[in-house]
Amino acid sequence: MQAVSFPGPGCVEIVDIPRPSLIEPSDAIVLVTTAAIGPWDIERFESIGSEQVVPGGEFAGIIVEIGSEVRTVELDDLVCNTAHLVNRKGHSRVFGTTSVAGGHAEYVRVPNADAALVKISDSVEERVVLAGGTIGLGINAAAVALQEDSGASYAVVGCDPIGVSALIGIKNSGHNDNLIAVDDHAARRTLAGKYAEEAYSGSDDLANATSDIVMVGAMCDFNRPDLIAQLVKPDGTIVFAEPYGPSRIVTAGTNLPEGVKIMAASWPNKDDVRKIVSAIQIRQLDLTPIVSHVIPLDEALDAYKAASGPE
Repeated sequence: MQAVSFPGPGCVEIVDIPRPSLIEPSDAIVLVTTAAIGPWDIERFESIGSEQVVPGGEFAGIIVEIGSEVRTVELDDLVCNTAHLVNRKGHSRVFGTTSVAGGHAEYVRVPNADAALVKISDSVEERVVLAGGTIGLGINAAAVALQEDSGASYAVVGCDPIGVSALIGIKNSGHNDNLIAVDDHAARRTLAGKYAEEAYSGSDDLANATSDIVMVGAMCDFNRPDLIAQLVKPDGTIVFAEPYGPSRIVTAGTNLPEGVKIMAASWPNKDDVRKIVSAIQIRQLDLTPIVSHVIPLDEALDAYKAASGPE
């Protein structure tokens, strides 16, 4: 089968590799019909060359093989996945890494299919493919922020698709009166302005824009720990949409205001994905602005260049 490979940093090629087969009775094989490019894929695209990996943390497709112990999905079901996977032994993995191949290929093996796959309708496929990763992380970050303080002032730093999803989550809750967004790219600020009260550039004077809670989108898209520290109030909270975000700000050695709490969203699980799929189907959640390009597999390099950020 054909799959995406990274022969070097910033390079993409289509290679022929063996089609996956069932290994465990809890596995399913999915014929991939749609896939998304998440920040974890972009980081690998920009940085690796020798590591053999099939990227693609988020995908949708049709089940073509199924293990004997799978109960919640069936052959020929159209499904999307959770980007984060916990197998039956409790090991945590993410699709599109060295531990489990991703969906930027014609077929993908899904371990623990009952926990990782959600049935969907073909009418929403190109949007719900993001539910198990990008959108779910943003929505979960908003949920953490609201649970921390539903009457706070909020900022979102980084208006990539994860950051915009956090903006949507806050706006849909009805608490966007004290919501700002920060990104250096004009088109992203314009989109963010549809959900936030104000949208700023990182070079603007933000002295009067400090917030109780600062949510952070994809770190690879807008890596500004200094700006995060500038925006959060003393005794405030930083919520990383990416579960591994807190370790990065600690590694950066950023000095934060006194009393700041650091939190992170959790990876979306199957129940989270179902809620997002349902919200999209009843038009409670509109993700159309986030789905910017639909590009065939054989033009994967163009897709990665588009996804890796505005020029």
